[in-house]
Amino acid sequence: MNKAISSSLFTALIVVASPAIAQAKASVADVFNGKMLGTNLRHFESVAGVARESLGDHHSYEIQGCQITATAGGGTISELRMELSPTCQADLKSFIGESFAPAANKPLTFGNFQQAAGDLNFYADCLTMCGNAADPSVFAKWDGPRAVDFRQVLLEVVLVSDQALKASNQWQASMTKVKGEDFVTDTRFNCERDFDAQAQQSFSAVQVTAITIGTELPTPGC
Repeated sequence: MNKAISSSLFTALIVVASPAIAQAKASVADVFNGKMLGTNLRHFESVAGVARESLGDHHSYEIQGCQITATAGGGTISELRMELSPTCQADLKSFIGESFAPAANKPLTFGNFQQAAGDLNFYADCLTMCGNAADPSVFAKWDGPRAVDFRQVLLEVVLVSDQALKASNQWQASMTKVKGEDFVTDTRFNCERDFDAQAQQSFSAVQVTAITIGTELPTPGC
């Protein structure tokens, strides 16, 4: 093989390998970062690598063993979601600043987010008679002020752990006592804010299992 062909082949291999190299080197802090919101999907993937799976506008990536999903309607990143675990914790300072972000060196709970950022509005897929199709989740949304470009944060916990189920039962009981069972079964609490304080108290110590940050974040309805 002559030198010209060898050189061309080497260059081609570098070009092909570059995305894989970039993906391998990307850290969670590089990808789950406030600077990524509003950027082009192509720019995002130059850092995160190629998506493992895409479903409509939602693109999923695995970064350092952590699951991150980018929503990119029209090719622009509008939301970033990350599944949390003992080895996948989110640093929120780049999204909402040091004034509102809870400490990044400990597990995220509803309580420590609320203490750092302010009150939350609570929602749920369902709390009773949920069926067996999927495990329901409880969500808490925070609406950021102008200082953080009105960004929203959506905290989520899947109702599978004993602690999460206990909190859910407490919240459900407080609503049933005042409004009756139909109020809870029909998830009318999603469109009223009368029981957010009770939910905040019940879920204070519960660890968040996923977090989404963006604008106009969807929540369960009533």
